[in-house]
Amino acid sequence: MFTENMENLTTKEKIVRIGAEIIVKEGLRKFTAKNIADRLGITDAAIFKHFKSMDEIILEIINGYVSQCSRSAIEAVEKGKTVKEKLEFLLKAHIKVLEETRGAVPVLCFEFSRSEDSQFKDLLNEFVKNYKEKISAIVKQGQEEGCIKKNLNPEEVAMFFLGSIQAKVFAYVISKKEGPIIEDPDEFIEMIFYGIMEH
Repeated sequence: MFTENMENLTTKEKIVRIGAEIIVKEGLRKFTAKNIADRLGITDAAIFKHFKSMDEIILEIINGYVSQCSRSAIEAVEKGKTVKEKLEFLLKAHIKVLEETRGAVPVLCFEFSRSEDSQFKDLLNEFVKNYKEKISAIVKQGQEEGCIKKNLNPEEVAMFFLGSIQAKVFAYVISKKEGPIIEDPDEFIEMIFYGIMEH
């Protein structure tokens, strides 16, 4: 289970991890200081020594996800020798962040897409926009090199990547499954590549 392997984390990091797990497993209504505190064996007040509000915990979850995904996109461009390597590196890094946050950010994307709360909505919208630009640029390069199908719209391919990850999270949430969200990252990436790569 996700709550294992947390011994080396600070209390603040544990609050964020448990908060993310509650959002995914039980929904935003159960995302309370009491529920987080109960699972950590601390008081509600102890939560607020680390965070001013529950919204601040959500911001921490989103910001951590966004910054790690953005960093991995930059690293993918720098480290990957081929377009396929760049996309593979980017997707593997995204899946790693997804697993660390238990899929909380895709769930929050869905929750806040219908919300009036522009603070979170704007942050998530900016992330999708930037991430889409980075993936699109790699896809365009692949089209120029002839390894990605030329008839595909690079921005649509980028949204296909994000949508496929989102779909995996929803399937995970609906099935109330335990363990990893994406059981076999290599197989998942192979399926995505099958749709976009020249064969």
